[in-house]
Amino acid sequence: MRIEIKLRPAEEGAILPFNYNYEVYNQILEKIYLVSPELAREVETSHVDHFTFSRIMVRKRELLPEAGIRVLSDDVSLYVSSHSGELIKAIAEGFLDDPLLKIGNAAFIADNVKVLKESELKNEALFSTLSPIMVRTVRFINGRMKIWDLYPSDEMFFDKLRKLMLMRYSSLYGHMPENKEFKLEVLKFKPVRILVRDSYFRGSLMVFKYRGSRELAKLGYDIGFGEKTRYGFGMVKVIDSEPRQEDRE
Repeated sequence: MRIEIKLRPAEEGAILPFNYNYEVYNQILEKIYLVSPELAREVETSHVDHFTFSRIMVRKRELLPEAGIRVLSDDVSLYVSSHSGELIKAIAEGFLDDPLLKIGNAAFIADNVKVLKESELKNEALFSTLSPIMVRTVRFINGRMKIWDLYPSDEMFFDKLRKLMLMRYSSLYGHMPENKEFKLEVLKFKPVRILVRDSYFRGSLMVFKYRGSRELAKLGYDIGFGEKTRYGFGMVKVIDSEPRQEDRE
């Protein structure tokens, strides 16, 4: 289940900082606490990510390299998705009860919260990311272990992503999916780097064809592909749930 939250800048010329993921995560959590403290505590303390959210979509903007994004449009959009209808309902009600969202020095007011129609997922789909997919591994460099962010240009990316999605599915549902296999064909990707608290995470904005397990496709659609989805990574939308013949070829 997913929602679109329309946010209006409280003041003209609001500047959205480039790195806002952790602030948005915390304030989504605060909205859940307003409605259901018990549910919020469960989400906050769980080792499983129960939701994901998109980048803030700004239709008309001006990039300020040293400051962020000046919002020139009347509103911006934030999308939130989860496997849990109860959780999405709590987030929506939280924004209705307290419509303020503060990011850096900018303030936004939630004018509208809309439940979106979900795409019917099959074993083949064309996805586009709404927030970057992050996949990590550990490598030995100069005799020391180091966390290493992977891009789709590295073949290990796909193996790690599959194992990660299986682990997340098992943790969430208590069993493995019937079909454990899937493949991605990346049509294009753009590497990005995002600061979350005091650490930089590298991820990939992508357009990719997905083939394989419908259960894992649904998991990725609901709570994101890859790691750290609660911090706004891995959200996707369906461009075409049934790829065209030319795409197949």
